Amino acid sequence: MADKVLKGDASGRGQVEGFRVSIPARQHPYTEEEIATVVDVMRNCECQTQGPKLAQFQKDFAEFTGANHAFAVDNATNALSLAATLCGIQEGDEVIISAYTFCASAIPFGKAGAKIVWGDIDPETWTIDPKDIERKITPKTKAIVAVHLLGMPANMPEIMKIAKAHNLKVVEDCAQALDARINGQHVGTFGDYGCFSFHGAKTMTTLGEGGVLLVKSDDDAKLVPGIRHNGCTGFNYPRERYWVPAMSNVDLDIEGFWPNNFCIGEAQCALGSVSLKSLKKNTDTIIATNERLRELLKDVPEISFNKIPEGYRHVRHQWIQHFDGSAFGKDRNDLLDLMTGKYGIRCITQYYPLYRYPLFQKLGAGEFDCPVLESWWDNSFSVPMWCGMPDEVLVTIADSLKAAIADLKK
Repeated sequence: MADKVLKGDASGRGQVEGFRVSIPARQHPYTEEEIATVVDVMRNCECQTQGPKLAQFQKDFAEFTGANHAFAVDNATNALSLAATLCGIQEGDEVIISAYTFCASAIPFGKAGAKIVWGDIDPETWTIDPKDIERKITPKTKAIVAVHLLGMPANMPEIMKIAKAHNLKVVEDCAQALDARINGQHVGTFGDYGCFSFHGAKTMTTLGEGGVLLVKSDDDAKLVPGIRHNGCTGFNYPRERYWVPAMSNVDLDIEGFWPNNFCIGEAQCALGSVSLKSLKKNTDTIIATNERLRELLKDVPEISFNKIPEGYRHVRHQWIQHFDGSAFGKDRNDLLDLMTGKYGIRCITQYYPLYRYPLFQKLGAGEFDCPVLESWWDNSFSVPMWCGMPDEVLVTIADSLKAAIADLKK
């Protein structure tokens, strides 16, 4: 079965022959209302970008999250790029970023010239540890990137205390955490900036790609439209003829920073507004399904899940678990050999510690001090999941894990 695991999408998603249970590329299908909304834009919207659907989606998203300002963009990586620009990141600045995350959490800050300082994880929640952040702050530290990985909110109250004490900017990577909250407050609204993804594998997707940048400051919000759209703005003075000197101005919003084109289309924005209506129902379904899996495995001491602090809404993006087979000399790879080969469950591993990847090592970000992540990651793994997974599939996964562990003990 090992040769089959290499096929398909590099993330491990998508159907692959030979497995009883695979990980689908999308968490749930589009509804008929969502499909009709996109078709309506194709047929009837004269403006296909930068139009009324964009304005409506930004308004809807700000209301859903309780944010001051929301700006739709083409993907979450570019939302993070805008955040790096607004932070004023320049060559030599240090940025503390969780080492346990998708590569896009760090790349925009490295491209801006920052020295990346890898943050370790909390041993119970598996998100970035505030205590580790504090011990790694230096006079060169400019910002903290707190990643709400797997839909689990990072400890934002503590992170914000630390940031305030050291006058640091805070960027929240909420790519996997739409609808995640701490005591009712939506992630992405604690820090200076919140970055969201609507990639095809997320709970809500806008035709495969899309994102939103949340901005707290009114002054920062004034800068985003220009740096998001090639510096294009209106002329800020009255003109005798609307076409003189040109239809739009192109200006510099932030001294020393070139603008970009991170715009998103009207059809995606219209779809986003409609999808927000069913988002909470979908996340509730995923949470309940994951709780059912945890219940099925509660008497298996070798399998553990992250612990959810009181008041946290953990939206369970990707069902990562930890395996401890040390009592009988086995590890995660031994378990997955059986799960994929004998039992036909396409388990995968995700989010390799970023300092282990060639890209970061070659670009000078291979240095790390993350003892918790180092001791934990190599025995973590994911099982298949999607919104609306039937109970019999959950039982199949749980029974297969129990059987595979029993095999290993023999």
